[in-house]
Amino acid sequence: MKNISKDIFKAYDIRGEIGKDFIPEDAYYIGLGIGTQLRASRVNGASAISTINQQAPRLLIGRDARVSSPEIATQLCKGLLETGCEITDLGIVPTPALYFALSHCQIANGLMITASHNPANHNGIKMVFDNKPLTQEEIQQLYQIIRSGKFIFNPVSKNSISKQTILSAYQNAIVNNVSLQRPLRIGIDCCNGVASLIAKALFSQLGCKVFPLYCQLDGTFPNHPPDPTKPEHLSALQQLVKEQQLDIGLAFDGDADRMIAIDGNGKVLWPDRIMILLAQSILKQYPKAKVAFDVKCSYLLPQAIIKAGGEPSVCVSGHSHLKSHMERINAIMGGEFSGHIILRDRWSYFDDALYNAARLLEILSKSSLSATQIFAEIPDSYSTPEYLLYFYNSAEARKAMAIIIEIADFPQARYTLIDGLRIDYNDAWGLVRVSNTTPTLTFRFEAETAQRLETIKQQFRDLLGHIGITSNFPF
Repeated sequence: MKNISKDIFKAYDIRGEIGKDFIPEDAYYIGLGIGTQLRASRVNGASAISTINQQAPRLLIGRDARVSSPEIATQLCKGLLETGCEITDLGIVPTPALYFALSHCQIANGLMITASHNPANHNGIKMVFDNKPLTQEEIQQLYQIIRSGKFIFNPVSKNSISKQTILSAYQNAIVNNVSLQRPLRIGIDCCNGVASLIAKALFSQLGCKVFPLYCQLDGTFPNHPPDPTKPEHLSALQQLVKEQQLDIGLAFDGDADRMIAIDGNGKVLWPDRIMILLAQSILKQYPKAKVAFDVKCSYLLPQAIIKAGGEPSVCVSGHSHLKSHMERINAIMGGEFSGHIILRDRWSYFDDALYNAARLLEILSKSSLSATQIFAEIPDSYSTPEYLLYFYNSAEARKAMAIIIEIADFPQARYTLIDGLRIDYNDAWGLVRVSNTTPTLTFRFEAETAQRLETIKQQFRDLLGHIGITSNFPF
């Protein structure tokens, strides 16, 4: 039995560096494990399977344009076929197009080969079973099945792979759902990711004058890494928006399930501020509805939700955690500071950056004010992007987090411990948590004034000093 690194089995997907902890051949065994997991009515631990589902499981498979994606797809399909699965291949698509296809094709299981916002030399697999993302426990159960080597074999022919084109239906569904009341001039940065396949045509069809940036599909991401949450990756879009005097700029991540915006002055509109505008619009139609958001979001977001007549609900970071939390509380919308936003009022339970961008444009088109003026009316603060403090491995990061929680002392602050440690004052807050995807502690800060922001950052520097970290702070 091949030894696969446990480290690639993350909290809500499979992901790793190609050639280091994840090689394409691993996908064959992952396919065997997924097929076994789908065919088993109950799996307990490594291999205790009580009954076997005799009906062939059906799956959708999509992939991004990374160099390693074709081979991973080949190996993954090989393992799935040997366990008796029937596969519908969507080819190269945005992740939200695969989510859309689950309903459109009436197939409840889907696998997306992508490393999302990670560098080009990484890859992974996002998984949906029975129209739900896998939980952390289910992903660890998958690892145990693979580790045991006890698979359910029921080989089927290669003819059990069919092909399906979904992009036209997906684009038409968005266009039929969203209507702009006036044309907008927009810039889009697709980072050479899979949004390049559809973004320009989609927003043009909605009535926008589109100024494209890095919209040629290239899985090596030659212009900048596919993570729009890093301010340094937004500089070209900011320059484009200002030079062309555009209404707004939109930046997508590598697989198009996350989005960041830029106003006409080049200011970054972080997802929690975008969520305020979306929530204000949606809550007009759904008063008293619940709106979910993760612990990294601005303290201004719950205030705005309450003012708009909604009920805020905070949850653990991670798109699968957000989705399960939203389902549990029946939230009308939800989102993360990282850019995953889910709009259930007119769409689905999945995060879809292209659709969310269209909905943002729809709101902006209803006003004679510019995007800059509209967002200027939303309360603002002094806030930071995410900062990352790297450790040798995830175990070391978790150990540091445990010590931080034990020794933390913030007089007069409110503590939130659902995901790391968040400290809230009336005029500022700070957060430290363990990343689900990298061996890091992540930090974020916000305050009413620049001076107060610096004060709370210094409090966290002092806290790190108590665990022996006294230099090379990321903030």
